[in-house]
Amino acid sequence: MQYPVTRRTAVQAAVAALLLTALAACSSSSGADRDTATAQTVATEPPTTTTTNPYAVPAVIDAAYVNRVLAGLDALMGDVARLIIDSRTIPREAYDRMKALYASDSTFMQLAIDGYQQDIRRNFAGYKPTPGNVLTTVTQLVSTSRSCVFAKVNRDYTQVGTNSVATDIQWIALTPLDPSRDPLRYNPTPFALAYEGFPRSRTQPPDPCAS
Repeated sequence: MQYPVTRRTAVQAAVAALLLTALAACSSSSGADRDTATAQTVATEPPTTTTTNPYAVPAVIDAAYVNRVLAGLDALMGDVARLIIDSRTIPREAYDRMKALYASDSTFMQLAIDGYQQDIRRNFAGYKPTPGNVLTTVTQLVSTSRSCVFAKVNRDYTQVGTNSVATDIQWIALTPLDPSRDPLRYNPTPFALAYEGFPRSRTQPPDPCAS
């Protein structure tokens, strides 16, 4: 993957739904000597609210849900890039956020670190002064389950680099995030990147969810 166009890099706990039921109480009274009605007093309670977790894994994982997860991961990836650009190094927080983004320290996380180190040496040539986020959009769901998602995606880098492409076809695999990798809960989603990129042939790689 290229970020912005010259290199590869780069997706929590569920929030329980909370429902408050409004309660009402009323009272009335009548006078002893004449039939008079007093105004009812209704106790006021906070309005009913429902808090839902947009990243809670649905019964059927569709493209809309995966796009929502990818947007959360793209934002986390953008935070990493902005921390590194601001500090001109890879600070501990950026490293911790990368651990929350990737399923393991090997391969793809290491490629991201190597890419950032190259960017530092090149003084972030090609980046916008304050880069935005990559926009990753599903074009095909290949495999979907609660334990693994594999999809063909388009990645748009135009908010990141001054010379960036709007269409870069790649593949991503998502697996459940190990909470021990994200003790500070930087990743708002229940998934992490287990694969990203493309083979040299630019054809679909083997499905990691099938193994």
